[in-house]
Amino acid sequence: MKINKKQKAVLKSYARGVLVSFLTFLASNQLGLEPAVAVVVAALAGPAVRALDKSDSAYGIGASEK
Repeated sequence: MKINKKQKAVLKSYARGVLVSFLTFLASNQLGLEPAVAVVVAALAGPAVRALDKSDSAYGIGASEK
C-alpha cells in the first residue's frame, strides 16, 4: 500500500492529536490538574505542537509567508 502526501498529512495530524490528548490525560492524572486547566492545556498544546513542526508547510515554522 502506497501512501500519498495527503494521506500522510492526515495520519500525521491524527497521531499528533492522539499524542497531545494522551499527554494531557497523563498530566491531568499525575499532576492533579483541575479538569478545566487540563482542557486549556489540551487546547493550547495541539496548535503549539503543529506550529513547532518544521515540515508543516501550511502552518508550522517552515510555512512560507505570502
